[in-house]
Amino acid sequence: MFAGVEQHLACIDDNWSYHTDNNFARKFLQINPPDKLPQQPAFSQLCGDCIDTSSRDFHRNVTPSQLRKTADSCDLCGMLWKCLGLEKSNPNDQEVIELFRDGSMLMRLGNRHPVLRIYMDPGFKAAPADIQVGFPMLPKAGNLTHFKLLREWLRVCDKDHRCYPRSDSPLPTRVLDVGDHENPDSLRLYCTTKDERGRYIALSHCWGQLKEDEKFCTYRRNIAALCKRIDLDKLPKTFQDAVTVTRGLGIQYLWIDSLCIIQKDVDDWKIESKKMETVFGSAYCTIAASSAKASTEGFLSPRSPVQCVKVPYNSDTSLYICESIDNFHRDVEEGELSKRGWVLQERALSRRTIHFTKEQTYWVCSEGVHCESLIKMQNRTARLLGDAQFPEFVSNKGNRARIVLFRSIFETYSKLVLTNLTDRPVAISGLESRCASAFETEGCYGIFQHYLHRSILWQRSGDKMERINPPPDPPGWKVPSWSWMAYEGGISYMEIPFEAVEWSNAVKWFPGTPSDGIPSKLELQAPVREFLHCTIEPQNQAAKCAIFAEGDKRGWLKFDVEDMTDIQRLKCIVVGRQCEKYKWRGQGQRADEQAHYVLVVMQRRQGRHRAYERVGVGSIQRRHISFQGGELQARIV
Repeated sequence: MFAGVEQHLACIDDNWSYHTDNNFARKFLQINPPDKLPQQPAFSQLCGDCIDTSSRDFHRNVTPSQLRKTADSCDLCGMLWKCLGLEKSNPNDQEVIELFRDGSMLMRLGNRHPVLRIYMDPGFKAAPADIQVGFPMLPKAGNLTHFKLLREWLRVCDKDHRCYPRSDSPLPTRVLDVGDHENPDSLRLYCTTKDERGRYIALSHCWGQLKEDEKFCTYRRNIAALCKRIDLDKLPKTFQDAVTVTRGLGIQYLWIDSLCIIQKDVDDWKIESKKMETVFGSAYCTIAASSAKASTEGFLSPRSPVQCVKVPYNSDTSLYICESIDNFHRDVEEGELSKRGWVLQERALSRRTIHFTKEQTYWVCSEGVHCESLIKMQNRTARLLGDAQFPEFVSNKGNRARIVLFRSIFETYSKLVLTNLTDRPVAISGLESRCASAFETEGCYGIFQHYLHRSILWQRSGDKMERINPPPDPPGWKVPSWSWMAYEGGISYMEIPFEAVEWSNAVKWFPGTPSDGIPSKLELQAPVREFLHCTIEPQNQAAKCAIFAEGDKRGWLKFDVEDMTDIQRLKCIVVGRQCEKYKWRGQGQRADEQAHYVLVVMQRRQGRHRAYERVGVGSIQRRHISFQGGELQARIV
């Protein structure tokens, strides 16, 4: 995610760092000792090369063939053999694997994520600063120790960070009342009153491919009954677990989309779907079922078994060397939930999030990623999305940073999955609104007015895109053809150097007349030009089409849905041009060879009026664009 951001912002990268967090760990474990440690009658059997693994200077070069020979006689070599994924390697493989210690982690040179983790016995008070005190084996998901840790994360964040405001937030239109100390078993849908305030948990989850009888939703026909009582046992397992966690955190209210928005009710959907920025941005905390593929799976499931060996440290205590389970990128960023379109904005808008995965639980706030294993992870990109004031961190860095950010967000979002394709503009609208406010501009359908030219110079990133049929309601709600939200499929943006372009002042954005807050007649106005003395030649299915003249390549076009070769049917809009500051003349080019960045359009009839629709994008030399005649103020819809 956000693969291109770090190229332009030194503050963002894809590298993870791991840090001991023993101040937090000692205080927590002193009050809440773990349920159990690995039960081993004696220290593990180690070979000579593994005895010094706990040394700060540990460094070992080993080959798969060497590990294979010692895997049966040395417990640690056996664990390395498994964790390095060498079971299917060539028995005679002599590739050198370089292992070294980095704080509390055992790393492999060239890998970003640890191979093993080193933990100090939680009962030892004089642990060195570079070895984590913590859980060699995690507590059972959903047990008392687990909930104590979640509550402590919240308490510390409330006390020491600025992630959540001191005063309670307005409650959403509807929430689940999961009970309080007077009615601990109460569970019902609660319709809040205007300006009612309080704390609530928001659930981020995958609905999954469910049959109708597997769904548990609020409808007009059952809302009155749900407001009286909900039977916990009839809820899908993910919802049951969410109720359990909310109660375990001591919070009375829980927001779940399918229960707090009336389903199959267009009017309620139109109102509530616009409130996602507020719902997730005002939640006391978001809980994310990051590994569950459907609401029937739940997320408080038994953990995957973890292999662990016990080694002596000194006469008073021992160390535990365990499989590394601290991989936020694998468990969350590449998890099932993160493939869902709605989740990108839920993650970015939430002030704090607890991610429940198959391996462990992760806490995310503005101060970084905290693991249930008690180690702390940091990554600048993850911290950006975890920032409670997103996107304040980037918006203060100027236009270039803002452009790189919104392009990265939209490129990522365009490749995510939506059950209803017509949700494409809605499922990111809260995040888009937050960015527009921070950028001090208007934004809609993936376009920011202040950055109009770069916003519309997108192109398909896959083999093809398909136009999405607009929903029947509200009437006239049609995403304009020059927005990528009108199509199904991934996108990327044209790579145009920031200092090397002059934008056309003739390209203008007209929001039209809003209908229920939606600019239903959003359109561009710009001069439309003809192509001159050139032909289009397709290259291959996924590539750009080349523009040729007199046997030489003079530019390229990339069509949104299907390639076209009849250039007589096509026209273009000049969005920008390569500027002299880029020294195009110094590269041996004539003035008429200057690159122009264009939208490719075709004429369409719209009732009695003539308009154009976008069909592609490209770059072409000036001499192959007619600047004489044409329509000086055409509508592109």
